[in-house]
Amino acid sequence: MKKRIPSFWAGVLTAVLVLTMTTTALAASGQVSFNFANIALNGEAKITAGSTITAANGQQVPGSILYTDAAGGKTNYLPIRAVSDLLGVEIGYDSATKTVYLGQQPTAQTAQGSRWQREVEGRKVMYYCGEEGHSYDAPPSWRPGMLPEGWSLAQIRHDTRNDTARWDYEGPEGKISFNCAYPSTAGLARQMNSEDAVKNCQKLTVQGYGADYYQDGEQSLLVWEDSDGVLFFMRGTDVSRELLTEMAEGMKLCTADVDDYTMGWLPKGYTRLDHYSIADTGYETWLKDGAGMTWLYSASPVAVPDGTPEAVTVGGTKAQFWAASEPYEDEGAMTVNGKPVEGHSASAGGASVISGTVPGVHSKDVNTLVWTENGVNFRLQSVLDQATMIQIAENIE
Repeated sequence: MKKRIPSFWAGVLTAVLVLTMTTTALAASGQVSFNFANIALNGEAKITAGSTITAANGQQVPGSILYTDAAGGKTNYLPIRAVSDLLGVEIGYDSATKTVYLGQQPTAQTAQGSRWQREVEGRKVMYYCGEEGHSYDAPPSWRPGMLPEGWSLAQIRHDTRNDTARWDYEGPEGKISFNCAYPSTAGLARQMNSEDAVKNCQKLTVQGYGADYYQDGEQSLLVWEDSDGVLFFMRGTDVSRELLTEMAEGMKLCTADVDDYTMGWLPKGYTRLDHYSIADTGYETWLKDGAGMTWLYSASPVAVPDGTPEAVTVGGTKAQFWAASEPYEDEGAMTVNGKPVEGHSASAGGASVISGTVPGVHSKDVNTLVWTENGVNFRLQSVLDQATMIQIAENIE
């Protein structure tokens, strides 16, 4: 049943839709006041003067805006989501056309025969495919075609079946973790902080495909599927919806490639835990006595620690070195049943289990060495001293 919009509210709605100027622009010819008016619908108070309202992303925004023009005329404006809530009409946004839809929503273009299903369990939202029998030679290598200024790659991951891949990026505005999955038995899920974050799923359009967008406080999630059944699952932290959708619109298949580099020399005792290689990027983690070491190489810019680095050289190439702000302290050998275990490995159910801490980009107890060679960016992080790390770097083959 369609709801009739009273003439007064239709006028307010029109005013909100045509308001595209910023507060600064409005103030140039008049005065702007926030939270000035009480708002009532059919005689029932809905918004109280002096109060703010909570936006979908958890931020507090003005409940009303009063604009007084140079001649003294007054016009009240409301946030468009507040209008939709008051009138009980659905609201949507198309990032491709930058269009806000109130009431009837356009039919989003979706992949023919959608292969991924959405399932909700309270605060948890999951996307799963359930297709068996697939075998992939390499992990999916879609990623943002162009990174915004100041953004860089922190790390990558992929599963052993090559069904899914993950790229982690950092920027001045926050972080983005991007998962990509081929049709398979894989499932990608996110636990929200509230059920409302799941219920308030917004329908957007990304690259012409229907997409689900969730805002959960400072966390956001954007999910869509292309015509080949590839699922894209982007999580943002402290990232605006505009930036997230901008990076999503630029998503493309990476066809570049670089050599698969290896460590030509390492101090004794190191055990390799993981090795990931996707298109033009490689990432490895190593462990010795519970202390982790990582190295990343990529044609993309790589994320670096905060602070000012020291200028050094690696085989005659200019490099940068960040010293640990809180140097690592060896807490002693790991023990199992009271006995020391060399290399911090233990047997569990007949399998060798190695424990330790793998450092992140901003780990305070590791040193970081970064350099560029032949268009490839390298980043090495460990508790080893500067001279040893440079020696390792100079022996990468």
